Amino acid sequence: MSEFNEDFDGIRVTETNQSDNGWIFLVELGHGEGLIEYLVDVDRDFWTRLTNRTVEPADLVTHSFKFLLDREPKEVILKKFNLADISGYFPTYEIEIKKYL
Repeated sequence: MSEFNEDFDGIRVTETNQSDNGWIFLVELGHGEGLIEYLVDVDRDFWTRLTNRTVEPADLVTHSFKFLLDREPKEVILKKFNLADISGYFPTYEIEIKKYL
Protein backbone atom coordinates (compact mmCIF):
# COMPACT_ATOMS: atom_id res chain seq x y z
CA MET A 1 0.00 0.00 0.00
CA SER A 2 1.33 3.36 -0.99
CA GLU A 3 1.73 6.15 1.48
CA PHE A 4 0.17 8.54 -1.01
CA ASN A 5 -3.02 9.97 0.37
CA GLU A 6 -4.66 13.10 -0.96
CA ASP A 7 -7.54 15.00 0.59
CA PHE A 8 -8.95 17.48 -1.89
CA ASP A 9 -12.38 19.05 -1.38
CA GLY A 10 -13.41 16.12 0.81
CA ILE A 11 -12.17 13.58 -1.74
CA ARG A 12 -9.55 11.33 -0.15
CA VAL A 13 -7.60 9.18 -2.59
CA THR A 14 -5.24 6.45 -1.39
CA GLU A 15 -3.27 4.18 -3.68
CA THR A 16 -3.74 0.60 -2.47
CA ASN A 17 -2.01 -1.35 -5.22
CA GLN A 18 0.24 -0.80 -8.22
CA SER A 19 1.18 -3.20 -11.00
CA ASP A 20 2.67 -3.00 -14.48
CA ASN A 21 -0.88 -2.59 -15.81
CA GLY A 22 -2.04 0.21 -13.50
CA TRP A 23 -3.26 1.12 -10.05
CA ILE A 24 -6.06 0.54 -7.60
CA PHE A 25 -7.21 3.43 -5.45
CA LEU A 26 -9.45 3.67 -2.42
CA VAL A 27 -11.55 6.82 -2.68
CA GLU A 28 -13.40 8.13 0.37
CA LEU A 29 -16.11 10.76 0.22
CA GLY A 30 -17.76 12.27 3.26
CA HIS A 31 -17.20 11.73 6.97
CA GLY A 32 -18.64 9.67 9.81
CA GLU A 33 -21.89 7.94 8.96
CA GLY A 34 -21.94 9.77 5.61
CA LEU A 35 -18.65 8.18 4.53
CA ILE A 36 -18.76 6.23 1.27
CA GLU A 37 -15.79 4.21 -0.02
CA TYR A 38 -15.05 3.32 -3.62
CA LEU A 39 -12.44 1.09 -5.27
CA VAL A 40 -11.22 2.47 -8.57
CA ASP A 41 -8.97 0.72 -11.08
CA VAL A 42 -6.86 2.87 -13.38
CA ASP A 43 -5.26 1.17 -16.37
CA ARG A 44 -1.81 2.51 -17.22
CA ASP A 45 -2.71 2.77 -20.94
CA PHE A 46 -5.89 4.73 -20.21
CA TRP A 47 -4.03 7.09 -17.84
CA THR A 48 -1.33 7.65 -20.47
CA ARG A 49 -3.89 8.38 -23.18
CA LEU A 50 -5.79 10.89 -21.03
CA THR A 51 -2.86 12.66 -19.39
CA ASN A 52 0.17 12.01 -21.59
CA ARG A 53 1.78 11.12 -18.21
CA THR A 54 1.75 14.77 -17.12
CA VAL A 55 -0.73 14.22 -14.26
CA GLU A 56 -0.29 11.75 -11.42
CA PRO A 57 -2.78 8.84 -11.50
CA ALA A 58 -4.18 9.82 -8.09
CA ASP A 59 -4.81 13.35 -9.38
CA LEU A 60 -6.69 11.92 -12.35
CA VAL A 61 -8.85 9.91 -9.95
CA THR A 62 -9.49 12.98 -7.77
CA HIS A 63 -10.49 15.14 -10.71
CA SER A 64 -12.58 12.31 -12.17
CA PHE A 65 -14.56 12.22 -8.92
CA LYS A 66 -15.04 15.99 -9.13
CA PHE A 67 -16.33 15.42 -12.66
CA LEU A 68 -18.74 12.74 -11.40
CA LEU A 69 -19.90 14.79 -8.41
CA ASP A 70 -20.71 17.69 -10.73
CA ARG A 71 -23.18 15.34 -12.44
CA GLU A 72 -24.60 13.05 -9.76
CA PRO A 73 -24.76 12.57 -5.98
CA LYS A 74 -22.07 10.47 -4.31
CA GLU A 75 -24.67 7.86 -3.36
CA VAL A 76 -25.25 6.80 -6.98
CA ILE A 77 -21.59 6.49 -8.01
CA LEU A 78 -20.63 2.83 -8.42
CA LYS A 79 -18.68 1.50 -5.45
CA LYS A 80 -16.19 -0.37 -7.64
CA PHE A 81 -15.28 0.53 -11.20
CA ASN A 82 -12.53 1.07 -13.72
CA LEU A 83 -11.93 4.74 -14.51
CA ALA A 84 -12.43 4.03 -18.22
CA ASP A 85 -16.02 2.95 -17.41
CA ILE A 86 -16.99 6.59 -16.81
CA SER A 87 -17.08 7.14 -20.59
CA GLY A 88 -19.86 4.56 -20.86
CA TYR A 89 -22.07 6.65 -18.59
CA PHE A 90 -20.79 10.08 -19.64
CA PRO A 91 -19.61 9.94 -23.27
CA THR A 92 -17.94 13.37 -23.05
CA TYR A 93 -15.79 12.37 -20.04
CA GLU A 94 -12.52 11.92 -21.94
CA ILE A 95 -12.84 15.36 -23.51
CA GLU A 96 -14.19 17.16 -20.45
CA ILE A 97 -11.79 15.68 -17.88
CA LYS A 98 -8.96 17.65 -19.48
CA LYS A 99 -10.71 20.84 -18.28
CA TYR A 100 -10.49 19.52 -14.71
CA LEU A 101 -6.79 18.69 -14.86
